[in-house]
Amino acid sequence: MMKGCTMVLLRTFLVVACLVGICVTQVLDEDGPSSIKRSIGDNNAVENSIEGPSKEVLIDKTKFEKLVRSIKLVGSEACKKDLNVTLYALMDRVPWAVSMYDSSVKAPVGIESGSVYQFGNFDECVNSNERIAITDDDDQRQHPRVLPKYCLADVTITGLSVRSVASRRYQRTNETTIHWGICVPRSCSAYDIQIFMSGLLDYETSVSDNNCYHKDEFEISKGMIIYSCVILCFALMVIFCTIYDMYLLSRRSICKLSPRGSFEMAVKSFSAIENLKKLVQKSNDQMGLSAINGVKALSMLFIICGHALLFIIGGPVLNSDFFARDIKRVQNGFLLNSPLFVDTFLLLSGFLFCRILLKELENRNGKINPIILYVVRYIRLTPAYLAVIAFYITWLPYIGSGPLWKGRMLMEQERCESSWWLNILYVNNYFGTDKLCMFQSWYLSTDTQLFIFAPCVIYLLWKKRNFGIHFLSFLVIVASIFPFAITYVMDWDPTLLGFADEVSDISTNKYFVETYIKTHMRATAYVFGLLTGFLLHYVQEKKIVIPKAAVISLWIFSTIVGLMSMFSITFFFLGPFTSLESALYAGLHRLGWSFFTGWLVISVATDNAGFLKSFLSSSIFNPLSRLTYCAYLSNGIVELYQLGTLRAPVYMSHIRLLGEVTAHNALTFLVAILLCLLFESPIHGIEKILLRHNLQRRLTNQQKEDRSPSTSDEIA
Repeated sequence: MMKGCTMVLLRTFLVVACLVGICVTQVLDEDGPSSIKRSIGDNNAVENSIEGPSKEVLIDKTKFEKLVRSIKLVGSEACKKDLNVTLYALMDRVPWAVSMYDSSVKAPVGIESGSVYQFGNFDECVNSNERIAITDDDDQRQHPRVLPKYCLADVTITGLSVRSVASRRYQRTNETTIHWGICVPRSCSAYDIQIFMSGLLDYETSVSDNNCYHKDEFEISKGMIIYSCVILCFALMVIFCTIYDMYLLSRRSICKLSPRGSFEMAVKSFSAIENLKKLVQKSNDQMGLSAINGVKALSMLFIICGHALLFIIGGPVLNSDFFARDIKRVQNGFLLNSPLFVDTFLLLSGFLFCRILLKELENRNGKINPIILYVVRYIRLTPAYLAVIAFYITWLPYIGSGPLWKGRMLMEQERCESSWWLNILYVNNYFGTDKLCMFQSWYLSTDTQLFIFAPCVIYLLWKKRNFGIHFLSFLVIVASIFPFAITYVMDWDPTLLGFADEVSDISTNKYFVETYIKTHMRATAYVFGLLTGFLLHYVQEKKIVIPKAAVISLWIFSTIVGLMSMFSITFFFLGPFTSLESALYAGLHRLGWSFFTGWLVISVATDNAGFLKSFLSSSIFNPLSRLTYCAYLSNGIVELYQLGTLRAPVYMSHIRLLGEVTAHNALTFLVAILLCLLFESPIHGIEKILLRHNLQRRLTNQQKEDRSPSTSDEIA
């Protein structure tokens, strides 16, 4: 019996001991973190608190000590206090603090593969304040919430060289800049964060306010309201005219009532249904140039591919060494040398203008007012252009978010705010290039400047044919010598080379702003287009049949020259090159490509292109061809949006790259349709009405004899 009592007493003792142990543990658990809570704001108490929390929180003792020392370096008391609050809340595993810590980059990964963008988790950071505690204890009362913001700092790591993407002169530097994402209290300024991170990482750190983002930054400006009202007015006009066109004009057409007046024609100009029909309808091929639609459409697709590639190469890529390998492969030349497709548009612009103006000079016996041509072109191009520029100035920074969004979009906005007037004067490729609004807008300035110059040359071709031909040939030679001489003397690259460290912001690329966008460096294709237009006009006027042997020879020669011009660019990615090699390519590759494109245009117009004419004349290219202008204007927004909204570096492969460029093309043309329906097509329709009335009044007043229909309304 004694033995039984002893066992009962022993069990009772063990139970009591366990209960006491549990209570003691709870008290210790409460006293550890709580002692730290009470020390918030007391910097001297921090060092005495290390031992307690370091065993249970997410950071070890060494990291904790370094964080404490880094916080002490911060000058702002408000920032210092919030950093301390966040640190202690983190040690108590308070959800919002854990999210801020978890969303920040701890250590960079993939640097040797060229991944210099270390974003962390952008959305987790900016939304961390919305997280609530899982338990019902008083942690939230004892840990006042700290409003978060996300910052992308530039951390320069010395002694680390990344060879995944070579620089322009193939030199390795002894340092690498990492774009480092960190989640910090909103009360901290960019300078506070810079001091904190420099102390924490022991590396030089740079932080800009434009690279810091938090919620509740959105503020509506007067410009945004005005722009929205203008867009709304145009949208309502399109909706009203579309409904009117559907229910009224269609009935009048069926009933065969009186012809449409100017009002009804103006309504048609704004009708979305009418303008969509114009996009898909078959071209009027009186000059045998329907195949140009295919050339324009394909060229624009490849231009967009080239733009997409530039933004991808210069953006966050997990394996940048993918591009370091692929840029050396000859078969990728058509993407690396996509600027040649821009030269295709310059050639077609000169070609079409020459053909149309020669016809007009013949019809009007040389009486052409070039001022009218300039005004018509300005009216046709500028409204849609101005609408896009205004979007950059007003709404662009507020349509998305991401680690790169704020810094990049504010920069684009500031550029357009300071230089928009240079854009609509079409001189921004020579003036204000340090703040270029819309990176692709240089083309419109170049084309417009050449357009202003062209009537003089075309008039010479019409008035004094032999002299005009010799003068135009001389201009082709001079236009080729300019790039050669300037490239050789200034030791420029042969063309725009897509190295990541040069194209991350193409508008700051020295070669781009000082050479690539200049009219005198890009005139070769346009002048060759004028020559092509005259040659085709002469061949069709004299009804010359090109011999079969000449056709075959020209096809062989032009194809060889075109392929060499396009794919030989890979030579300059393989290693160092001399100034002479660079200059020769700069002077000849656009001339060679222009020869290929010019012969292609002449061959399809003279039925010497075989299946190519059928393919390029396919109706599938009609809408794409008519959208090329709006697509060119819209593409910058698409590229910037795709870049700015990235949350993580992209792992690139050939299939992924194909998907990316396809998506960029699709989105660009979708935006282009909206821009076309709202601005380009309606303005074009109104312009035709005004030109028609002006022509009728002039014919009535001057009592001219009947002649073939004018093509002035086709000049752009």
